[in-house]
Amino acid sequence: MPFRPQRPLGRHFTDGTGRGWSRHTENAKRSSGTSRPATAHNSVAKSSAIMFLGTLTSRVLGLIRSPILLGAIVGMTSPAANSFDVANKLPNLIYMVVVGGLVNAVLVPAIVRATKASDDGGAAFINKLLTMAIVFLGAVTVVLTLAAPIVVKVFAATMSHEWYSLTVAFAYWCLPQIFFYGLYTVLGQILNARESFGPYMWAPVLNNIVAVVGMMAMLAIYGGFDSATASDSGIWTGDRIAMLGGVSTLGIVAQALILIWPMRRLGIRFTLDFQWRGAGLGSAGRASWWILLTMVVGMIPTVALSNAAASATNRAETLGIPFEQVAGNFAYTTAYTIYSIPTSLIVVSVATAMFTRLARHAAEADMVSMRKDMSKTLRMVSTLMALCTVWMIVLAVPVSRVLAASISAAEVVTLSRVVIAMCLGLVGVAAVNVLNRGYYATEDTRRAFLINLPFQVIGLVGYALCAFLPPVWIVVGIGLVMSITNTGAAFALGRGLSQRMGGIDGAKLFSSHAKLLGISFVTFVVGELLMQVITRVWAVDASVLLAAASIVIVAPILGLVYVGLMKLLRMEELESLEGPARALLRKFGIKK
Repeated sequence: MPFRPQRPLGRHFTDGTGRGWSRHTENAKRSSGTSRPATAHNSVAKSSAIMFLGTLTSRVLGLIRSPILLGAIVGMTSPAANSFDVANKLPNLIYMVVVGGLVNAVLVPAIVRATKASDDGGAAFINKLLTMAIVFLGAVTVVLTLAAPIVVKVFAATMSHEWYSLTVAFAYWCLPQIFFYGLYTVLGQILNARESFGPYMWAPVLNNIVAVVGMMAMLAIYGGFDSATASDSGIWTGDRIAMLGGVSTLGIVAQALILIWPMRRLGIRFTLDFQWRGAGLGSAGRASWWILLTMVVGMIPTVALSNAAASATNRAETLGIPFEQVAGNFAYTTAYTIYSIPTSLIVVSVATAMFTRLARHAAEADMVSMRKDMSKTLRMVSTLMALCTVWMIVLAVPVSRVLAASISAAEVVTLSRVVIAMCLGLVGVAAVNVLNRGYYATEDTRRAFLINLPFQVIGLVGYALCAFLPPVWIVVGIGLVMSITNTGAAFALGRGLSQRMGGIDGAKLFSSHAKLLGISFVTFVVGELLMQVITRVWAVDASVLLAAASIVIVAPILGLVYVGLMKLLRMEELESLEGPARALLRKFGIKK
């Protein structure tokens, strides 16, 4: 998966992008005046299209990389797949807590201020910042890499000894990614501050190209996954471990270092500067305390989740249950990738576009406009995500087959169960994304943290209890806990924000969501009847072509049923979606 180093506004790590873009773009528009509005609008539209295409390209390549190629190498539900998944996720998770919050919540605003306020365009500050980042990231990476056995034990204490040892071996190769994740983020945000948005969004494409080429070479050398040796850790020799772990890390290295070229083109020449006193980060760090605390606390349920998922495969091996029937860490990650596609491509885009307006309303104490925009955004996002929920649940098996083309039919069914469990909470996690933007716009991060905290605790307890389920249902249970906590958090956050804003148009929100629930149920029934007919004729869990054909047939029909029912009920949300739909078509070059 392509990496996006920003903390999501839901309960788990996702790959949202664009928050910095909207802030910097708005600042640029304010500073540039209004003498050339058409030029400014065209520039923003061009930047938006470049970033969208970069994200889309990276996601497509990311799906080819994992789960398709990675599934061909290690399978979907094998112990080796879980070992590599845990090891390769560690740098991302640790970076997000140890470094990512500091970079995104503290350094980005400081870069913008220094760039605008200093006579040298922020050159001195950038030198200090990069020097500090290199030293700090380097120290953290070295310490954590040396402590790989301890780090792995935290996230995979339930693994058997042989697979724990393999995970540690992978971790030695993967943990150095922390340094390059951090470097990529700092360099990218420096470029964003100079309004050079494209390189930061397109760099992950290079990461995925490197990984795809490396994994194809690995398949040529070692061959594909063999279920007959799935329980034998001895086939993972040192060179094989080094190639898989090294290829993954090399992609992150390329992703970071490629940004040096656009920086030099902008005239940024880096020199080491250890004069850090007075760099201007102290006050920003104190102001970001609640955001950083939210991220640290959010890691605790993630640890419980990782251990519960690891225990599923370990218990299945002990009980003699076939691995293909039991989802583990890699199946969870793959399901999460599928589940997060609507959120990253739809919700983050809508919420980011609204964030600047919400912040402006909050700054002007215009609660009437803020309530109106918040209600409209919530209803718009829920309308889209309810349809996505129906699509993902009805088409879970064919979607899983298409996006994980290299796995067995039994693994497709196993994966689809987890996807369905997660997707039940799509509307909830979408609302959490939007509502958290409201808290950030009013700079009330403390309240957002306190409201989210009980649901972090519920998630922690829920994931721990899932470990006691039969192995086949452990990761499915994790997906259901995610859905429940995200939905509950949406209600709590909405209530808290309503109190702060003096209302949030509750009657209209309730009416709209009640109608969407009924429409979704009817559309789901239609979809299930269609899939019953199709699966009697086609083995969509075994054929990529037939799975794709079923998606092409069923998805448009469900869309028409959904929209038709909205028209029948005269829902005004349908009209509010026309603008975003046209904008999306324009990004693909379709003039509407």
